[in-house]
Amino acid sequence: ELATVMIVAPHQERSAVGHGITMHQPLRAIPVANNDYQWLVNGTPADCVKLALEHLIKENIPDLIISGINHGPNLGSDILYSGTVSAAVEGSFYKIPSIAVSLSGYKNFDFTPAAAFIGKNLHELKKLATHSILNVNFPTVANIMEYQGVRFTELGVLTYQNVIVERKDPRGQIYFWIGGEPVHQDQTMDSDIKAIDGGFISITPLQIQLTDREFLVKFGTIPSNLSIS
Repeated sequence: ELATVMIVAPHQERSAVGHGITMHQPLRAIPVANNDYQWLVNGTPADCVKLALEHLIKENIPDLIISGINHGPNLGSDILYSGTVSAAVEGSFYKIPSIAVSLSGYKNFDFTPAAAFIGKNLHELKKLATHSILNVNFPTVANIMEYQGVRFTELGVLTYQNVIVERKDPRGQIYFWIGGEPVHQDQTMDSDIKAIDGGFISITPLQIQLTDREFLVKFGTIPSNLSIS
């Protein structure tokens, strides 16, 4: 036995909700029958972390938070939309080592190899997560021995085409779906996307600090023509 596991998870699919939290309707936490420390919540992934740490398990604060395993990748600039990554970021707000875990693929899901890697390397991953939020993506494989290795990576860049699909409902009213198809573009050798394409497990360290320090160094002071008078 590696650890005592406590689960607080959304009660339905919450992909691409980002770091949203629920403020204008009540949250409900439904205990899972016959299981201690397991709840389903009618909220976002970030809600789940906040509700857990502030109330549901506040007497048993965990020493590690794992968000996932998500069924689908969270790579490159897409992490800004990711509920999975946002839950790990929320955990870091509470100074708890936090890891987001995703399986890159959209069909033939087998979480076993990824779960086996996490279990085998749990203590080392926890140590790494004390320094940075970890965004871990796994290629789709049949067993753990098919991984080509592990790489530290940087975020790649993803763009999409045909993002908005317009349709009509049976009453003739127009509605829209947001989706899109990835546009191929070259990635750096160190990118998370390149690692996954090569069959490697990708570990990208993330930080909350988004300030563009190069901008501050370059411009120094506010330009004189940028004024309130």
